[in-house]
Amino acid sequence: MEGEWMAVRRRPRTKFYFVLGAAVVLIAVILVLLLGTPRTVAVEWSGAEFDNSYDMLIVRDEVVYEAKNYGKTKYIAVEGQPVNVGDPIVEVYEWGYNDETLSKLLDLQKKIMKYQIEVIRAGVIDDKLNDINNRIDAKAEEIQQATFDKNFSVLLTLERDMEALLDERMAYLRENTMPDEQLGDYYTQESELLTLFATWRSKLSANESGIVSFYFDGCEALMNKQNIGGFTREALEEVLEGKTVEIPEKDKAYAPLYRVASGNEWYVVLLSDKRIPEMYQGNGFSIIFEDYLDKQYTGLVYNVSELDQKAGFVYTIIIQDNIGPLLGERRVSARLYGVQEGLSIPKSCVKTVDKFDYVETPDGEYVPVLVVADKGDTVLVKTYEGEATLEIGQLIKR
Repeated sequence: MEGEWMAVRRRPRTKFYFVLGAAVVLIAVILVLLLGTPRTVAVEWSGAEFDNSYDMLIVRDEVVYEAKNYGKTKYIAVEGQPVNVGDPIVEVYEWGYNDETLSKLLDLQKKIMKYQIEVIRAGVIDDKLNDINNRIDAKAEEIQQATFDKNFSVLLTLERDMEALLDERMAYLRENTMPDEQLGDYYTQESELLTLFATWRSKLSANESGIVSFYFDGCEALMNKQNIGGFTREALEEVLEGKTVEIPEKDKAYAPLYRVASGNEWYVVLLSDKRIPEMYQGNGFSIIFEDYLDKQYTGLVYNVSELDQKAGFVYTIIIQDNIGPLLGERRVSARLYGVQEGLSIPKSCVKTVDKFDYVETPDGEYVPVLVVADKGDTVLVKTYEGEATLEIGQLIKR
């Protein structure tokens, strides 16, 4: 029986071998396709919001004027006032000036006014003089209230107003009082003292147009437009901590008098440990400063510097708008907002060589790209002008 079974076993037909061969070929083709053909992905278009807050530093395009060996200064311009070339900024008194001589002049002028009113004009009713006196009294109350409220920002303006009123009263009394021999002698003494003061006094005028300021934080030499792109991490960290630049011993005879800043071009600088893709040169943001919420500024990334030894990045944004109350600020907190748009690809598609990013097409072409936003698994990129480009729907290697 066993032999009979062995005799009737069917042999595979030719069709079987044909099907088997076809399956092997198909599997081989699939393996070739899977292993030999690179995986690709299509380029898309997408957008991403950028909304972050940072501690930043203000840099102004300004010139600082210093003076040597001046005994006294008197401001002519007002803090934050626009000035043009030739406008008087400050009066300075050279060494030789002394407060004792000034006190003598002020005492003499008080004596002159008292003699004019109580002797020569005794009993005269003068509504014009009364009006000036009332305005002087009112201004004195304003100064007193500002001092009590510690509103020191308005004191300089109030003091200038008071000086103008006192000069107005002095000029009015001189014009409307007929001098006798005693008053004439007082005038002569006053003239001699004023002539002496004139030899000590000189006026300094603006050499360029801009906004004048008399406030300094000691960082003006470092935080200047000319240094953009050359800041070190150590220097920026010191300024962020509120430190000032030390003045060499030999320069301590000099002191800053005033500065003239461009009123419509200034900068904010951000020190970052990591690269911020959205902060590429030429990109724009809306900016709101923490303590000045009523004003929104627009800024463009002006400079991007990568620090040596992987010490971080320095981003500088230019703002071409009225600097206003930020004229005296250095350390600020700002919120930056913008919408980035670009070609959307998986992050794994981006390769880096010598700090330059690129993607590769299936035919082996390398396309340099700039990453402008990081969305996690995907990134937004732009291509460079004059270089190979990418199109929506184009395939690139993963």
